[in-house]
Amino acid sequence: MTSISLQPSGDRARLDFRAGAIVPRVIEQGPDSARVALVAGGALLLGGDHVRIDVTVGAGCTLELEDIGGTVAYDADGERSTWTVNIVVETGGTLLWHALPMVIAHGANVDRLTRITLDAGGRVCLRESVVLGRTGEIAGRVSQRTDITMSGTPVFVEELVVGEGRDVPGLIGANRVLDSVLAVGERMPHHGSLVRVLDFEFPGSLARFLGAAAHQSPIDEVWTRWRQDLSRSNGALAHHGAE
Repeated sequence: MTSISLQPSGDRARLDFRAGAIVPRVIEQGPDSARVALVAGGALLLGGDHVRIDVTVGAGCTLELEDIGGTVAYDADGERSTWTVNIVVETGGTLLWHALPMVIAHGANVDRLTRITLDAGGRVCLRESVVLGRTGEIAGRVSQRTDITMSGTPVFVEELVVGEGRDVPGLIGANRVLDSVLAVGERMPHHGSLVRVLDFEFPGSLARFLGAAAHQSPIDEVWTRWRQDLSRSNGALAHHGAE
């Protein structure tokens, strides 16, 4: 299990982490903020692997996570693997996470679960991308679920099972790329007509692109703008450009 925790502590926030299959590397740390890179500690994701990442952002702190290299769920002859992310953001905290694509290769069988729990005033901006199959191959199976609660109230719940050559009418169709930016705790502006944006009843927005190829996605621009908007509003990391 990998864990990362940023908590207020006097004049300088305290950053604690433990390495598992994913290894945290500190890029920068300030009085109430930190930037951390996430690096795979070995080949991921293989059949039978169970990756868990726990992230806690304390009150008033800002944590920015950056994936170094995407993830390939390799052919495992159908053997199940899991990728679980648990995020807790306390009052006034902010998490910015630019996650790179996960590619679901033929023969993979992956269960992905993301749980996000926010206190009042907490905010999250999360970039995620799933690519169904490498070029010219039929993807394996991926089950993807996201559960978000704010102050104990459900904000967003989504579950999707795709792959093994199956289309999902009205959701995926023949598209291979599911690319998203999720913001919770603040409703975000819409940018252009190429990206579908869903505004939640609670403060929050989801921008999504479905397409045949990752390079066609306009989500990078949405991520950059939303990240800058959230950074500007709290000032902690506003001087950094998006990677």
